Amino acid sequence: MASVDNAYSRLVLWLKVALPLVALAILSTLFLVAETLDPESAIPYADVDVDQILRDQGITTPSFGGVTSDGAAVSLRAAALRPGESLRDELIATALEATIVLPGGTTIRISSPKGTIDMAADVALLQGGARFESSIGYTIESADIVTRYTEVRVTTGGTVTATGPGGLITAGTMGLERDPDTEAYVLVFKDGVRLIYDPQP
Repeated sequence: MASVDNAYSRLVLWLKVALPLVALAILSTLFLVAETLDPESAIPYADVDVDQILRDQGITTPSFGGVTSDGAAVSLRAAALRPGESLRDELIATALEATIVLPGGTTIRISSPKGTIDMAADVALLQGGARFESSIGYTIESADIVTRYTEVRVTTGGTVTATGPGGLITAGTMGLERDPDTEAYVLVFKDGVRLIYDPQP
């Protein structure tokens, strides 16, 4: 009986030593095969351009307008406006549109994909392929069109192609001006004007 007790005691003593060693070996294996973590990649950071966020501040679908001293109604609207990057009083516009209703009732609509508004100079520059349409039948296209919104004054920044009641007109520049004698507003084409006469029926 004593020999059995001694064998049991030796087994228990051996297990007390062996089992912790086996557990330690298993834990060591787990640490060896575990994926090494990169502390810098453990916490992702967003790549944010703070300056760009500040530049992109703006408003959507703004519009404003007024009446000139001779009674013409001028209004501007855009899909979006944001502050300019250089000039303090400059606004950058997308889908810019100017509407002018002359005292005699003629309506002029000027539109472009983009543009800038100089608040200090009261000038809107419609860029990226501007289109001028009047209710009397003229459609004029130019790369850029400049219009003032405190008075009726419209000029193109380059060559123009116009269609109207008289046919097709091409010219180096075009302006909407007020005739000092009649006080009526007229379209004036200048610089290499060519007319292909094609009266509308």
